[in-house]
Amino acid sequence: MQVSVENISSVETRLKIQVPGEEIRKQIDARLREIGKQVKLKGFRPGRIPFSVLKQRYGPQAKQEVIQQTAQASLQQAIEQESLRIVANPRLEEAPVLDDDSGLEFNAIIETYPELGPINIADISIDRPEVSVTDDDVAEMLETLKKQRINWTDVDRKPVDGDQALVEYIANTDEGRVPEKGKHRLAIILGESGFDEMEKVVRKMSADDEKDVKLTFPTDYREPVLAGKKAEITLTLSKVQEGTLPEIDEEFTKSFGVASGDAEDLKVEIRSNLERELAQAINTQLKTQLADRLLEMHEDLEVPESIVSNEAHTMLQQMLRGAEIEVTEAMLDHFRDPARKRVRSGLLLGELARQNEIVIDGSKVREAIEEIAQTYEEPSEVVQMYYSDQAMLQAVENSVLENQVVDWVVNNAKVTDIPMGFQEAINAATQAAGQ
Repeated sequence: MQVSVENISSVETRLKIQVPGEEIRKQIDARLREIGKQVKLKGFRPGRIPFSVLKQRYGPQAKQEVIQQTAQASLQQAIEQESLRIVANPRLEEAPVLDDDSGLEFNAIIETYPELGPINIADISIDRPEVSVTDDDVAEMLETLKKQRINWTDVDRKPVDGDQALVEYIANTDEGRVPEKGKHRLAIILGESGFDEMEKVVRKMSADDEKDVKLTFPTDYREPVLAGKKAEITLTLSKVQEGTLPEIDEEFTKSFGVASGDAEDLKVEIRSNLERELAQAINTQLKTQLADRLLEMHEDLEVPESIVSNEAHTMLQQMLRGAEIEVTEAMLDHFRDPARKRVRSGLLLGELARQNEIVIDGSKVREAIEEIAQTYEEPSEVVQMYYSDQAMLQAVENSVLENQVVDWVVNNAKVTDIPMGFQEAINAATQAAGQ
């Protein structure tokens, strides 16, 4: 077998493969003899069919089988011979052709991972959040939980800060009436809704009052057809409700899954959850910084388009959240740039692991899966599901490996500790994750 290599790009290679005709003919003859042992032809004893008859009757079939098998085997051999780190299944440029003189010839396009030189971590600087969960953070979260269990009581007065106003409205826009039929219902807590223009109007109303006003809806309003737009509104205030925070008693505590009903146990649970959230936030910040530094060091890094396309498709599906919408190329194109960035950073983190012999820690994978499983009613079944689904397991393994790389980098790069509060760290992680 002869193999010639042509580098189309840093991530794409063309292999030109040629297998001598004599070798192919021998394999075809051998295949015909195998067929002769298996088939039955009228007028001939089993296994006694003349070779000339076999060649005439089954020659084309044997030839095609041998060409296909030889092409696959020789392609795999060529990939191993050239030490190519392939990304996806090779793509044949044309069907393999058997020529009496030159033998079997075909070309294959191979997508490969880019070859990278040594990555010097000593050149990387990273800021690490220096933060811990305080008693104040626990108390603040406890207040948030109390607000989730607030008791609302109807009151006969104009609403003030902290009250809940139940409103109904009809909006008339340039595009028409919203909603087309009936009324939209909305519950807003004054001072917290973010819809300042509506709050200003509602504060001057009492229950059952109706007003026609002009409002500009917030840009992030839940109804996309109204978001950021001005409209003529017919607004009705249905109810004004005053909130009463619950006592932190046994009933309240048990409502959050604390079996003992002890408030101190609830605080312990809150602290544990906040510490877990904080650890994830710090890791997100560190991983994002590391990925950004690596991308800056490899600005011209090419990545295989097949991986980019797969990642874009994954990101789109995550956004659709199972909605039955036909995916179009235009929709995928919207995600290609962020997908390419994600693929590039993932490859660089993987390369960093390879160069420094960082391997996946199975115990950390188990911990990660069990942590995910704890959020479900039947944790053991979820753990089993992850270990029986290769794609799900691989996703966790990749995440764990990236975390291990981050930990290794923190111990070997230039790291500066930056003091910050809990909420500041969470907000910074949210911003980093959205990049």
